[in-house]
Amino acid sequence: MKARKLDNGQIVTYGRLPLEWKDENGLHLNFRKTEDATVFGFYDVVIPQYDKVTEGLSEIKWNSKKKIFTYSVVKKDVEGTYEHKEPIVDEDGKAVLDADGEPTYNITTKPIHDKDKLKANHIISIKNQAGRLLSPTDWYTSRKSELDKEIPIDVLADRKKIRDRADELEAEVNALTTAEELLKYTFEFFPVAIQKE
Repeated sequence: MKARKLDNGQIVTYGRLPLEWKDENGLHLNFRKTEDATVFGFYDVVIPQYDKVTEGLSEIKWNSKKKIFTYSVVKKDVEGTYEHKEPIVDEDGKAVLDADGEPTYNITTKPIHDKDKLKANHIISIKNQAGRLLSPTDWYTSRKSELDKEIPIDVLADRKKIRDRADELEAEVNALTTAEELLKYTFEFFPVAIQKE
């Protein structure tokens, strides 16, 4: 990725160099093949590594020391709050007006991220994954209830492992206390062990 600073100070980014470029010296064809685009004010854009959950990027800026365009990493306020305005209405559903004839509001402070909702979403994902893992052997339980045929011991053991793991994962989720922990949480039902050679 390249960028260029215009005379008015605005920085324009390019996925790659344009095919042709026109400046005060005329039209430059096959511009992508130019050996030194910095002569025309095009410099590399360097995107720093950052945690997409808890950090973001500033506006693009010029780093004259390194001769690159880049961004600053900015911390997000994932634990913050905001004011929520709810219109006040009467029993007929009409807005209640103040002395100046303006609508009135109940103002409450709410968290940016609803931790209970985040937990509930993780738990739903865990239960759905457990259901998908149990589903191939569900027919054994149907056969047992309908025909009273025994379920093989290994199938029962595998199903128990899945349910136990789901319980462990739900406990992990319920132990998380911050929005950051909940936003970063991921799970694997049965992580694959990597064999060392």
